[in-house]
This record gives sequence, C-alpha cells and structure tokens, in this order.
Amino acid sequence: MHLTLSPARTTRKASAAAHARSASEPTHPALARLDVAVRALRAWSFCCCGGSGGSSSSSGYGLALLEAVLAALGELLATPRPAAALHDADHVLDAFLELADAYGTFGAALLAAKQSVADAEAGARRGDAAAVAAAARAHRRTEKELRHLAAAMRHASRHAAAAVPTTSAADATGTTAEVVIRVVAEATVAAAEASAAIFSRCAAMSPDVSAMVQRVSSHKWLARLGVAPVATKVAPEMGSAALERLEELEECLAGLESESEKVFRMLLQARVLLPNIHNPL
Repeated sequence: MHLTLSPARTTRKASAAAHARSASEPTHPALARLDVAVRALRAWSFCCCGGSGGSSSSSGYGLALLEAVLAALGELLATPRPAAALHDADHVLDAFLELADAYGTFGAALLAAKQSVADAEAGARRGDAAAVAAAARAHRRTEKELRHLAAAMRHASRHAAAAVPTTSAADATGTTAEVVIRVVAEATVAAAEASAAIFSRCAAMSPDVSAMVQRVSSHKWLARLGVAPVATKVAPEMGSAALERLEELEECLAGLESESEKVFRMLLQARVLLPNIHNPL
C-alpha cells in the first residue's frame, strides 16, 4: 500500500525541521559573523589534516582565517548583551591566555628560523661548511620547538572541545548565554586546532641545509685515504639551487612572521577585553 503525504503536511514537517536546525544557530549579527568565521577556519584545519608537507601559502591562509575569527570575536566582545553572557565563562579566558602565550612563542620561533636560514645562506655563499652545519643544527632545534608547540595546541584543542556546552533551550534571537558561550567556546577550539596545523606545517618547511651538510660531509672518506679534506668548502654544484631555495624560504618566513604578529596582537586584545568582562569597573 502506497501512502502519499499531502503538500501541506510535507511543508509543515519541513518547516519544523528547519526551525529545529535554526533554533541553536546564532542570529545576532556579531555572533553570526563569528560562527561563519569559525566554520571556515575549522574547514581549513580539516583539509590540512590530509597534507603531508609544509606550505607557507597554506599556513599564511590559515593565519588569515584565524585573524578573521579574532576580528569577529573582537566585534562580539564590544557588543554589550552577548559580551555579558561571557561573564562567568572562565574556561574561555583560560583558552585565550594559552593561545596568546603560544603565539608569543611562535613569533620567537619564526624569528629564530629566519635567522638560521639567513646564516645557512651566508655560510653557503662563503663556502663555509661549518657555518652551514651550525645553521642546520639551530634550525633543527627550532623545528623541534615548533613540533612541541603544535602538540601543546592539539592538547589544548581537545581540552577546549570538552568544555564546549550544548544548547538545548536556545531561542531564535541567538543572544542567550548558552548560544554565546557555545560559539565563543567553539572559536577557541577552532583557533587551537588551526594553530596546531599552522605550527606543524611551519616545522615541516625545512630548508635544505641538512642535505647540504650531508653532501659536504660525504667527502670525509677522502681523509681516511690520506687525501686533503675538502669538507671545509661547500660543493659549488649545490650553490645556485640551494641558495635560491634558502632565499625563498627566508622570504616566506618573514611573511609568516608578519601575519603571526597580527594574530598575536589580536589575541592580546582579546586577553585584555575578556578580563574586563569578568571584572567590570
């Protein structure tokens, strides 16, 4: 037996489903913009999970999306009614404190990475294998620090995700405390997830200094044969390509350093605004 629902009944069911979906969606303009920015950032982070190598352009795009989230958050915190909902959300303040600290460390790591690349480039131009090797060691230390920072952000994202509240009784205005806290908490999760991806990809942006050192050191077997060592000079054939790669990487790191500084300043701004909400004058 085949039953056909009447158009009116079908329309009523569809309308009810749409209302159920939208009941917990923010409709306040500032909240809606933050929600859209968070979704875009999380989509980027999800796409990065499948990537294996580092990309300065991708990391730069991730930082730009994070800037958009923080800009929307700043707009929200300047709006009295939604901002008031965060008065007792201590976990949100803690999350942004952790993010600000992470980006302070990230900025210093990018500066160190840029310096090690510049040192490797200068050593290669002079034909100084010892300087190139020292730069490679310094860069590996920075990579290790970035990987640890990424791991810390992955842990922070899991911790923040566990604190995201559910909204079962939110109204359609999108300005209830439950909706505000949920969207802002999701923003902290998205920021931590994206930061982990950004830090990991930057750690993978290794220059070819290690390969350069290996090629220079490969001539050490000549010393065992009583031949004068030639490992004190960088092989000429590796010069132009390696130098070009190092120059490009130095430029990429400078761009990332600039973008990360913007994110850091915006996090500091949020770090100031949130305590003011918690402790109004």
